[in-house]
Amino acid sequence: MSIIVQKFGGSSVADEDHIRLVARRVCKTKRQGHDVVVVVSAMGSTTNDLLGMANRLCSDPEYRELDMLLSAGERVSMALLAIALQDMGRSAISLTGPQAGILTTDDYFNARIEAVNPKRIRDELLQDKIVVVAGYQGMNKYGEVTTLGRGGSDTTAVALAAALDAEYCEICSDVDGVYSADPRVVDDASRLDDISHEEMLELARYGAKVLSPRAVEYAHKNDLELRARSTFSNEPGTTVAKSHDVNGDGEDSIAITGVASHRNLLWLQVKDNVILDDVAKELTGATLFLDEVRDDGGRDLLVPAKEIAEPEAMVERLGETFGERIDVRVGIGSVSGIGLGVGDSRELLEYAHKLLTDAGVTVHASWTTDHALTCLVDSDEADKSLVMLHQAFIDVEGEPGNEAFRQARAKVNSLAG
Repeated sequence: MSIIVQKFGGSSVADEDHIRLVARRVCKTKRQGHDVVVVVSAMGSTTNDLLGMANRLCSDPEYRELDMLLSAGERVSMALLAIALQDMGRSAISLTGPQAGILTTDDYFNARIEAVNPKRIRDELLQDKIVVVAGYQGMNKYGEVTTLGRGGSDTTAVALAAALDAEYCEICSDVDGVYSADPRVVDDASRLDDISHEEMLELARYGAKVLSPRAVEYAHKNDLELRARSTFSNEPGTTVAKSHDVNGDGEDSIAITGVASHRNLLWLQVKDNVILDDVAKELTGATLFLDEVRDDGGRDLLVPAKEIAEPEAMVERLGETFGERIDVRVGIGSVSGIGLGVGDSRELLEYAHKLLTDAGVTVHASWTTDHALTCLVDSDEADKSLVMLHQAFIDVEGEPGNEAFRQARAKVNSLAG
């Protein structure tokens, strides 16, 4: 019997009515003949509420105690969902992350999964039980509870699916899939039926919020199919799977699949590499958006402000500690075009840069990676820039991708001529 792992986010289990809806959805999957493992987040805003209480009691609470506190939110969700499933006549059991065999690094508050031992889960599945697991948490080698940081429940679900050799992992939330851009910003954004792991990973890193980068990276390494769907509809959502042809067939095959943005980045320009280790400690747990050595030997670090617990306080500490040896710029955003092989085309980056500057947008820097092109802009121009790039690269006369590329290349060539 195939195993399906389903993950439900905080908005999906926000109250009793939502939990009953999730339970019915899980029962439907079970009736289709699958073994089912469910991973849940904390209800609604529980995690933020608990963190707020801790910060009101203490300005600098120890991470070990925060992990004990915050991991309680998912335990409430898992137990309530198991109870709801039992009330519907299904045999179900709830397990914490440690009970489910999630083994992590020693780091508190932002641990990474090192291994998964799913023996307990397999034993429960053999008894025809639905297993409900608390996301976002695990246990380190000392037997201490740890939490997995932002997007940790997604990562829990993907790690369990890989360890259980699941048919696929379904990530259910209040959105119905992955879009070509944030639909709250870009009215013409369209839902993607499918996307490669590589493209989804870049979209997640460059600001898309549907799936966490760690979870997508884990799925990519384990060749695991993901399905991003809405909890509240029967729409098929978006399938995320391994790309069959990362390199494509030359420039004419290059296409931008989607655009993404970060509205609030911290730009750390480290002028003295001696202090890099000390700066790195301030960024513990944060996922760097960019880490690049400059021609003068200094270092540019870009990190989303949301990755830092108290960004304003961190900026103040860095200034007091390192003075002129580091320059921290705030009010920076980014906009990126994502597609397999996009980094091979300098013309696309040049066109994006010119498109934005001609519209009065200040572009502070621009670069390409294998599957992305990026421009740094002011935070208050990030949304405008996102709309412009989507119109240029996704919505050219109703033709996506390749047609946009050909027109961009033609425009750049004409400008050069």
